[in-house]
Amino acid sequence: MKHKEKRIQENKGITLIALVVTIVVLIILATVSINAVLGQNGIIKKAKQAKEMYSNSIAKDNEEMDTLLNEMAQYNEGSSSDDGKVTLPDGWNGDKVNPVKSEDNIVVPVPKGYTASTVTGEKSVSSGFVIKEGSNGGATSGINEFVWVPVSNISDIYDEANNAGQLWDFRGTTSTKDTYPTTKNDGSREPDVVTEASSGSDSSSGISYDAESTNLQQAGLLSTATVSTFKTQLQTEFNEMIKSVKTYGGFYIGRYETGNLSQTKAVVQKNNTDINNQTWYTMYKVCKTIKANDNVATSMLWGCQWDATLRWMQTSTNSEVANFPTNSTGKGNYKDTNGNATIPTGSNSSYAVNNIYDMAGNVWDWTLEAGGTAGRVLRGCGYISTASAGPASYRYSAYTTDSNSRNGCRSTLYAK
Repeated sequence: MKHKEKRIQENKGITLIALVVTIVVLIILATVSINAVLGQNGIIKKAKQAKEMYSNSIAKDNEEMDTLLNEMAQYNEGSSSDDGKVTLPDGWNGDKVNPVKSEDNIVVPVPKGYTASTVTGEKSVSSGFVIKEGSNGGATSGINEFVWVPVSNISDIYDEANNAGQLWDFRGTTSTKDTYPTTKNDGSREPDVVTEASSGSDSSSGISYDAESTNLQQAGLLSTATVSTFKTQLQTEFNEMIKSVKTYGGFYIGRYETGNLSQTKAVVQKNNTDINNQTWYTMYKVCKTIKANDNVATSMLWGCQWDATLRWMQTSTNSEVANFPTNSTGKGNYKDTNGNATIPTGSNSSYAVNNIYDMAGNVWDWTLEAGGTAGRVLRGCGYISTASAGPASYRYSAYTTDSNSRNGCRSTLYAK
């Protein structure tokens, strides 16, 4: 009997040990399972990561699809060929631009990376065909915008004999060609440098402004650059712009005055307030940063482009638009209209002409045009002037090192 009881006690002991071992094993398995499910590299964490990756992938695919569909829609819109597509005009680079037919049946080169506006009132060339950076044609703010300016005859913008910009003189609703200066380094001309060299001398022979290394570096040139380097660069940039106008029949002008002038990357966006208080050299540099990609080039506007824009306005059947170049009354932020101060560019809809804002009043807009021996030309007048004294066509030459609240600039975009 005692022997039997002893065996029972031994069995109980073995069972208790087995139970403890089982519990320990279960705890270990539970810990492993919890880590596998809830740990840093657990199932739930992995599942969340997979979900995020999937969502990001879907978003990217949708964005790319939207861009593709937008380009296809533009290409197919307003057909002119048998298969319903707008035919790519001779000489146009289909890798750089999409041909888009406007509401008034004009084929416009919309650079890839940009889209034609889908907003009512922004789809006709005659009243201002607007493009927007990216694929959202309905965007109304926070995006770079430009307006197409058609040039039907290259001689209207290009003085081939002098390989220079063709400038114009405005009177009422008419305009006449300016004669290129007969005296070297004198009068309004482009492209050229300004160094305060004497009239009649080579423009690069002076020692001031474009001849000063600190100014050239501010303009984005290397410390080793010289005034001759800059003169060559300006000529090259001018030639590239003219080549594009010849190819595509026009160029784009900034819908708004150039903004973010104190930043490393400028914008052409509605309601920007960083539109002044920089030198011409800083503005020259940052205007080049606006482009979305290498399909286009952006720069400060040339004087001949400003004139081409005003001459296009003069062809309007709307008398208010046709008269705007020489009568800008009510079409700009002039003296005493806003407390004698600037307003955010594009903030007043009544100051828009052919969908371009503030070409009169607000800030004077620097151009690349040289004036005289020491200055560059500003256009459109500013908030310190009156409309009668300074219409959109008005020219004023100032020193390129000036930095104040009165001066800003406007940009151009053209397809390469």
